Amino acid sequence: MKFGVVTHAVGHHMSFEKTLAAIKELGFDFILLLTSRAAESVNAEGRSASPFPNVLDSDPEHVRKAIRNAGLEIGALHFSGDINIDSDAGIEPTIAALREYAAYALALGCKYLTHPVSSCGKSKVPTAEKATEIRRLATCMNAVAEAFMDEGLRIGVDIHHTAWVEGLDDCRLLLDSMPCENAGIILNIGHMTSAEGYGWLLVDEYPNRIPVVGWKDHSLAKDRPRPMWSIELGTGHSPFELYIKAFKRNPGARVHLINCENVPDEERIAVLQRSREHLIKLWEAVE
Repeated sequence: MKFGVVTHAVGHHMSFEKTLAAIKELGFDFILLLTSRAAESVNAEGRSASPFPNVLDSDPEHVRKAIRNAGLEIGALHFSGDINIDSDAGIEPTIAALREYAAYALALGCKYLTHPVSSCGKSKVPTAEKATEIRRLATCMNAVAEAFMDEGLRIGVDIHHTAWVEGLDDCRLLLDSMPCENAGIILNIGHMTSAEGYGWLLVDEYPNRIPVVGWKDHSLAKDRPRPMWSIELGTGHSPFELYIKAFKRNPGARVHLINCENVPDEERIAVLQRSREHLIKLWEAVE
């Protein structure tokens, strides 16, 4: 079993090429490429001062060169921009922005596009109170998935603490509202832990709607510094064994990514190395 990594997991302080080199040195083979519309583009040598480059202003071949130079592959491309589901007026601009990124992902040879969703302001809001916004998001995602169906592009939203899509029933409503099976979710295990949701149930219920998996370990300790606290894998409260069993019951093409966010910069490399080793051993041990 192979696990990739989210590019910001190694820190926010290095250039693009140094970020990629650090990831390769850790033993990872592929990445979720985080990007920023406000950052520097990637030049002809495959370099950028930003670890999260402006890919839309970059020649796709320059980005591919940077990835090749590091000996890596792009597992998924992460959208940068506005996902506006506050009103119906935001639907068309959101679809247009996502379509632009989808086309770029395919130009990179990547068939997985991920994107965030904005915050609704607090955690554990009942799904019924968010249904309008969730359905707007479904409209946007389904339109993009259908537009690129022939190219095989899969799109997934990152479920997140306090987001419009956070818990189990939020995911169910979203998925049930998208007819196209190429539209799905990033099953972000850490954030599902923070929401106290049984996220592994989604693997059995919607096995074909989880193109990307985020392996994160979140703490539920009463004395944690803040409600969403992402730490070294194997040291928090995410029930990885239940997820592994569910994925083994439902094998499929998925991008599996590791991330540890709330870690001091000087400890990130060691924490990621231990986290990767822990998850590989656990995957092999769980039947």
